[in-house]
Amino acid sequence: MHWVDRGAEPAGLGALRQRYTPRWVAYYVGGVGTRPTDARWRDFRGNLSAAFSGLCGYCEEATDGQVDHFRPKSKFPKLVYAWPNWVFACPDCNITKSDQWPPGGYVDPCARTLPAHPEEFFTYDTVTGELLPQAGLTPRRRQKASQTITDLGLNDEHHLKKRLQVLGLLNEISGLLANRQREALERLRPFARRDQPLSSLVRAFLLGQGFSVK
Repeated sequence: MHWVDRGAEPAGLGALRQRYTPRWVAYYVGGVGTRPTDARWRDFRGNLSAAFSGLCGYCEEATDGQVDHFRPKSKFPKLVYAWPNWVFACPDCNITKSDQWPPGGYVDPCARTLPAHPEEFFTYDTVTGELLPQAGLTPRRRQKASQTITDLGLNDEHHLKKRLQVLGLLNEISGLLANRQREALERLRPFARRDQPLSSLVRAFLLGQGFSVK
């Protein structure tokens, strides 16, 4: 997982927020009426996909994607139509996350401050492909990282399989160019771009090879 700049709120969302939010608040906070059936956030799936480069905000895999409510609708009804609460997510991550929300919350792929960015919480085992909490985290931050990994299933088998495929390709290119480090870096650098799938895994690999790519 890496940090994503979601950008400015799309035009027209404010009017929908004013129209529909009171119903969600009335139902989940006041217990009034039946659960709302509107889902106009889907109108903005394309905007969100563009902001996330068509990649899931949690697993970084390419996806047609869905609008995930980072803070769940049932627990944060005031944020149902809040642009800062939306994450572009693959169906697997969205369904697995569901409406879970632990006391400390999850690591936010669009966190506003640098200390809260995903890169400050996660690293990879570049042999197994596992997403891991960074070394040296405080117990509270380590718990948040671990809970995010576990509750979203970010080390489930299908994710590991894709990461291992990428690592296999990286190792192959690196091995072929073992004596030409500069050429190897230039060959691998495009995979580390943030609009590419699993780019944070690629950056972790390159860091392990002695290269730093931001």
